[in-house]
Amino acid sequence: MSLRDLDRLEILRAVENKQITQIAAGQMLKISDRQVRTLVRRLREEGPTGIISKLVGQRGNRRKSDEFKEQVLNLMRSKYQGFKPKFASEKLQQLNALTVSRETLRNWMIENHLWLVQKKKNRVHPTRPRRESFGELIQADGSPDHWFGVEYPKANATVFIDDATSRLTSLYFSPTETLNGYFHGLEEHLNQYGRPLALYTDRSSVFSSSKQQSDKIHMQKALKRLGIQPILAYSPQAKGRVERANRTLQDRLKCEFRLRGITTIEEANVYCKEFMKEYNENFSKKPMSAFDAHRSLEGYDLDRILCREEERTLNSFATFQFNNNSYQIQGISEYRRLKGKKLK
Repeated sequence: MSLRDLDRLEILRAVENKQITQIAAGQMLKISDRQVRTLVRRLREEGPTGIISKLVGQRGNRRKSDEFKEQVLNLMRSKYQGFKPKFASEKLQQLNALTVSRETLRNWMIENHLWLVQKKKNRVHPTRPRRESFGELIQADGSPDHWFGVEYPKANATVFIDDATSRLTSLYFSPTETLNGYFHGLEEHLNQYGRPLALYTDRSSVFSSSKQQSDKIHMQKALKRLGIQPILAYSPQAKGRVERANRTLQDRLKCEFRLRGITTIEEANVYCKEFMKEYNENFSKKPMSAFDAHRSLEGYDLDRILCREEERTLNSFATFQFNNNSYQIQGISEYRRLKGKKLK
């Protein structure tokens, strides 16, 4: 008998001995007086075991069969190895028409050593409220990882996500975290939605420099021309939306790549469009304001803005150096007049 049954037994014996009324006993046990009479009758006829529920020890109506459980575990060992319980539950339903809840699957995986219980670290960081409007603040970050498996080289995912809605607005893969990768990701966002008010990033070399001349950094100059305010974070927690999105992508997107046999950056960038749509359906939120803060791209030439811009000084005979190579401007008769001129 459980402790709850022992407590019930004490109250029911008090009813049987006429120490309390059936109504009072029902109020104590939070059942009706009719149920009290039934339990008292069972106590007289069967003894203390009569008050134990008849369902104890029986198989639940919603319990999955052993054959179903074994089928699911076989798929987890073969096809979905490394998947987290929630994502695996979704894929079992989507691809195999097998319905099993996340917690049930999680318990099965723990029992069969397919999932280790992860202890959460109690770290407290001050929360920052979301921006109210879509396009008011975009968070961007690079996520280098073995996206296609440990047997393949690392690749970098350049991620753009809206602060107000957690909507994934751009996702681009490249070999490493570079300026061109951010330019490509920003261009995708601009063409799809327009110019956001601000861009929130970390202090990587793409966005910051040891020299106090941010106007000469390529990305900073491009953002200035587009009228987008750059904001540099002092810690990963400050741009928590995109950091959490990176973890979700690492959990789900790597598994999707494996299911589809995607092993190259080119294939990944083609599939990203389909994945972003599914991601936003599952994880994006409705903004507090219906106003779209994005501004028009009319009058902006992205090919001339999102590019590397270098400045060189012309030497004698109209020559200049770039990447350790010398170049000369052709078709000019008087070279001396060009000496010292700036070339962009």
